[in-house]
Amino acid sequence: MDIRIKSIVKNYGVSPALHGIDLDINSGELIGLLGPSGSGKTTLLRIIAGLESPTSGQVFFGDDDTSNRSVQERRVGFVFQHYALFRHMSVAENVAYGLRVRPRKERPAGSVIDKRVADLLELVQLGGFADRFPGQLSGGQRQRVALARALAVEPKVLLLDEPFGALDAKVRKDLRRWLREIHDRTGHTTVFVTHDQDEALELSDRIAVLAKGQLDQVGNPDEIYYRPATPFVFGFIGESSRLPAQVSNGQVLVEGTVLPFDGAGLTEGPATLYVRPQDVMSVEATATTLNGLIVAQRRAGATRRIEVALGAQRTIIEVDVPGLRAGEVNRPIGLKVANAAIFTANGEARYFRGGGIEPVIVRPTAFRA
Repeated sequence: MDIRIKSIVKNYGVSPALHGIDLDINSGELIGLLGPSGSGKTTLLRIIAGLESPTSGQVFFGDDDTSNRSVQERRVGFVFQHYALFRHMSVAENVAYGLRVRPRKERPAGSVIDKRVADLLELVQLGGFADRFPGQLSGGQRQRVALARALAVEPKVLLLDEPFGALDAKVRKDLRRWLREIHDRTGHTTVFVTHDQDEALELSDRIAVLAKGQLDQVGNPDEIYYRPATPFVFGFIGESSRLPAQVSNGQVLVEGTVLPFDGAGLTEGPATLYVRPQDVMSVEATATTLNGLIVAQRRAGATRRIEVALGAQRTIIEVDVPGLRAGEVNRPIGLKVANAAIFTANGEARYFRGGGIEPVIVRPTAFRA
């Protein structure tokens, strides 16, 4: 089932939560709604579900305008962050609930419901847990029950609101992989909300990034990560340093140092260079490198993350350095930037990869810082 969101606006009193959102979701696609708290992602999900009504705009399931239809009429499965299971019901009763409360004419026979529940519990790897109660399950197991309950009603669309937000990091990672496998097996059109960039990048076919009630960018994970459309997207997806830059005579300069990037065609003047820690190399300081002083360091997995203060302005850039010994602070260091993105003051963007460049993209409207 494909979904078309057309010009959705949502106001709470005088406070706008969504500003004219347009988004097409393909049938069978798993799409992540990603953004910080207050960006409007949960509001948009609830409007798709029918739990909220938009101030204006429409939601189509296929060719069917569902804007004025109830949750039941839309046939959506909804999974909440905090499970929302009935504590007094067994696992099997929780999964069967949506089927058993249907009007008599639409309710399957008891034997059909029992078989569907058994099949779904096998699907979510809880085949031996039918008679247990939610209080006897771990958080990850409860979330699997919640997903089975959502699937039991044979939804047209599956919606998940921060489904792993209440779980610890290891369980979250395991369930992410498991949810992707479930999606691939069932083929449901799935929309999930998250503020976790790694979660969105790992799970999604496409990601819709929201900020302040607006849609900043929609694309597959590689597009979002390597070609962020706005400074906000670059800063929000993954880790990055933001460096004041200058475009002059076709050159890109940071702290007076000319970087090996072609700035020809970019509007001259102040700009901002965004760089990820893994895209900077530490070298001996020379007249052609970005030079600074190590002011802090910390362990970051298999490497160390150092903070380098550049030039007179002491702009901080973070760099991943393998093998750096503890205690090497206040030491001069040279840096070479391999990959980066630059955003000019009038909204142009250019992406530098491995010394080459990709075409300039001129934005029709000003970006948000």
